[in-house]
Amino acid sequence: MLCTVLITILSIIAMIKTEEYGIFFEIEENSFLSDEDTIWNGKVDCLFSCSRMCARETLCKSTSFLENEGTCSLHRETRTMHPDRLLRQQGSIYVEKVVSAKTPISLGTTQSSAVPSCQALLSQSPLPSSGVYWINPDGGSQANAFKAYCNMETDGGGWTLVWSYTFTNYGHFNDKSNAITPRPNWQVRPVVDVPISTTSPLNETDYNAMNFSQWKQLGIQVLIKSNINNWLVCHPGTGSLVDWQEGDVRCQIVKHVTDTCKDKSAPSKYSPSKGFGPMFYTSGYSNTTSYYFDGYTGNHWPTHDPCGENNGNHVKNVVNPHGNIFIRY
Repeated sequence: MLCTVLITILSIIAMIKTEEYGIFFEIEENSFLSDEDTIWNGKVDCLFSCSRMCARETLCKSTSFLENEGTCSLHRETRTMHPDRLLRQQGSIYVEKVVSAKTPISLGTTQSSAVPSCQALLSQSPLPSSGVYWINPDGGSQANAFKAYCNMETDGGGWTLVWSYTFTNYGHFNDKSNAITPRPNWQVRPVVDVPISTTSPLNETDYNAMNFSQWKQLGIQVLIKSNINNWLVCHPGTGSLVDWQEGDVRCQIVKHVTDTCKDKSAPSKYSPSKGFGPMFYTSGYSNTTSYYFDGYTGNHWPTHDPCGENNGNHVKNVVNPHGNIFIRY
């Protein structure tokens, strides 16, 4: 019997599950497509599994499912292209992919549409707003995709949030008990004692850090934001945060959070290992530091100095003091 339906589950389950791919299916019972050049042949547990595999495979246009044998074939072709190849057989089911009339699923809005980084979203029109999207930095199976926050506004957008932090003792900022928290799982001295996070932060006050090994997969430029210090965009030179390499960097101030020291230039050097965390400074790190991500509550303090003097020139009396690091190419 011919039945042209949107998988009715057979029906409702398949229709719901395949909508995330923007795809529906038409079914013709007791029919299959004779095809010697299939994309894939194999065993599946049910028709739904067969159709779902086709939904995930871009080249797949139709499937044939033999119910008694539990076999599934994914085809590059359809009965419309080769009507003579559609054969009749009891217990077989031919399924043809139909593009949904609904608005296509936008990139990054589902796990199956994950993008390599937030920067990939810049190709969309209109430009997506800042928010949480699915990303897959390693480019492998979409099963590895996860949610991340994208800043689509600052300095052209396309920034992936990799770290959101606060302070252990903001009220006594220059005290040695003050440090950033939590910290990423980067390589620092064993004495560093603030908690480590490897969870992707989903907003600027979700205090977590993406696994540091993934940062370099997202890009090389660094955006440092804070509500107590000026915002910086830093390009690597001989030094690089994502490569954990000491040397020169090219930073520029993209937003003045305070009018203090507005004539001061951005830092030009980076070091991952001169203290208890990475720092950005100009010449001598002891007196020209702008940002120091100190993670030790037993010594030093986490400089956030708009004057680049390694002093307590940060903005005072801020509610929810925090900072963030974003990455893009």
